Amino acid sequence: MSVAVDWAVMPEPAPRLYELRLPSLADTAIRGAVRTVLARWAPAASGSTQSLDRTGVVLRLSLGDAEAAALLRDLYATGLAPATVVLRPIQVGVPRAPQEEPVFAIFTRHGGAFVPTWNWRAFVFGPFWYFRRGLYGKGVVLLGLSVVPFFTLAVTILLGLAVLVYCGAVGNWDDYLWRVRGTQWW
Repeated sequence: MSVAVDWAVMPEPAPRLYELRLPSLADTAIRGAVRTVLARWAPAASGSTQSLDRTGVVLRLSLGDAEAAALLRDLYATGLAPATVVLRPIQVGVPRAPQEEPVFAIFTRHGGAFVPTWNWRAFVFGPFWYFRRGLYGKGVVLLGLSVVPFFTLAVTILLGLAVLVYCGAVGNWDDYLWRVRGTQWW
């Protein structure tokens, strides 16, 4: 069974905010062509394109995905090297600021001091959760403690479980230290 899709009926995604970065341009012919393209795509920014000969330009444009591709094609047609043009969506994949993490509010209420909390993901994934959060130094130490056989199998298993409990109980605090204070050590 096949389903026919009428692409003409599909709604186009809403425009989103893009940042366009262009370098300073020494070639007057290319500079004039780029100004013409920018006057067509961003008429309100025509005054800021005067800096193309000195410092380059940074513009914020509201474009649909198809319009962004068309703008790039027009800019490349002027003779600009593709490596010099940066057009990126601004609001895609923006990570939350550290202060927006709900669990960090507990630590800030206590003046940045340690408060025991529980993190199930850190408990289940242990040192790998630390790697995922960017805490590589502490992750290596915890991984070494949890997998290196010390004396007997029983001691190694107990040490591995202790590392997992540490990760669950202190993982949020370690993440807070890294994202807010900029340190990944104790």
